[in-house]
Amino acid sequence: MTQSTQSPAVDETLRAGLARMQRLLGSRRIFASMTGAAGADVTQQGVDILAVLADGAARPIGEVARLARLDGGAVSRQLNRLEADGYVQRDGAGRGSVVLVHATRRGRALVSKVEAVRAHQLQRALAGWTGDEQAELGRLLVRLADDLQAAPYVPAP
Repeated sequence: MTQSTQSPAVDETLRAGLARMQRLLGSRRIFASMTGAAGADVTQQGVDILAVLADGAARPIGEVARLARLDGGAVSRQLNRLEADGYVQRDGAGRGSVVLVHATRRGRALVSKVEAVRAHQLQRALAGWTGDEQAELGRLLVRLADDLQAAPYVPAP
């Protein structure tokens, strides 16, 4: 008798839970509520860009796009808005024709506020969880994220 090389079917509770998490994490309404609590009016892409620049280092725009996992065009559009709002500053004196961008003090403060609101929300959501439960969830989420990144999409059988 040969063993099947197929993985077992994904548990329906897991599938449903992941679908709910995906909707929560991708919800513009929820994101707007979170940034509103932080006193900010910035898009999710804008916050992702500011998070990349939060250390204050000047980076080429292409590197910002790569680190934020965003399309270069989307990053350019977001940078225009972030610059107009005083959250980032471009430095044309980069390496040759490369334009560098960095977060201003205002931009770094905004990222800190958003991260504080996120942390507070998570703390409140996990208030009834034990430290061991939180650690186990964290371990499993990191494992799942690593496995998902390592598994390329292929056509379903």
